[in-house]
Amino acid sequence: MASRFRTKDGGEVRVGDQVWARVRQESDNNPWLITRHPLDRTHVVLKEIGGTEERVHHPDDLALYYYANRQPASGG
Repeated sequence: MASRFRTKDGGEVRVGDQVWARVRQESDNNPWLITRHPLDRTHVVLKEIGGTEERVHHPDDLALYYYANRQPASGG
């Protein structure tokens, strides 16, 4: 599946790419890896890199919530 998904900032991503999202707190940035859903081809699974959380999303959700290639803000 070579599906391409668009993110909120207009970037284009695919399964295997990383996206960034603000989660829980306004200042909390987390990287997520886009993976295939094992049973449902119409949804993707985002796995938190360095964590244990997983989220199932419809690809359109990526355009609403996630940012491509976004790095956490530096502390300066």
